[in-house]
Formats: sequence, C-alpha cells, structure tokens
Amino acid sequence: MDDNQKMNKTEMLARANQAINEVAIEFTESLNERVRDLEKALHQNDLKKVVAIAYNLETEASTFGWPRVTRLSKWLRKIFSGDYDNKPKTKDVMKVLGALKLMASDPETPNDQRDEDLFRELYPMMGHVISDI
Repeated sequence: MDDNQKMNKTEMLARANQAINEVAIEFTESLNERVRDLEKALHQNDLKKVVAIAYNLETEASTFGWPRVTRLSKWLRKIFSGDYDNKPKTKDVMKVLGALKLMASDPETPNDQRDEDLFRELYPMMGHVISDI
C-alpha cells in the first residue's frame, strides 16, 4: 500500500468514526424521549409499537454502550412479542419500565452504580420470566 492509499484509508476511518460519534450523540440525546414513547405505546396497548420501539432501543443501546438498557429493552421486546417462559406480572413489567425510565432520565450523565444496582435487583425476576436475556 503506497502513502496515498494509507492516507485515504486513514481519512475514511476518521470520517466513519466521526459519523458513528454523531449517531451515538443523537441516540443519547433521544434516549429519554424514546423511552417515553415506549411507555406511551404500552399505555395505549399498541403492542406492535411497543415491540418495535423496544427492538430499536435494544439494538441501538447495544451498539452505543448501554448494556443494561439493552437487556431491559430486550426483555420488554420478548414479553410483548409473546416470547417468554412464564408470563410476567404487570407490576414486574412496570418495575422494568420504571428502571428503564430512570436509566434514561439523564443520559448525558449516566449513573452506572445506580443502574447496576437496579438491574441486579430486577434480574432474578426477569430471568424467571425469560431465560435468554
């Protein structure tokens, strides 16, 4: 590879990294609103929309470094698509939604310890309902 090709490759990687950073910022800025949209769809009993929003949150949170949001969103997606081992109680679904709302409440300054504690508290119940989360 000559110097010109190396420079083009370096420039392309820099542009790609910049684009990824911009999309990650956009995700972070819209996280709280998207969780509110999920809650709204749930209260409206629009299960297709719940599944779609949860899926998008799951995949994007995974991509941009929000592992607990990923797992909570995956759990909600599976619940509302009917893919569960044991049907969850409504109060448990609301606890997961509440934890997701709290985690997304200030995405600019995440509280990893709080989020980890919340997830550890919810995980046994979540694992009882869906074994693959």
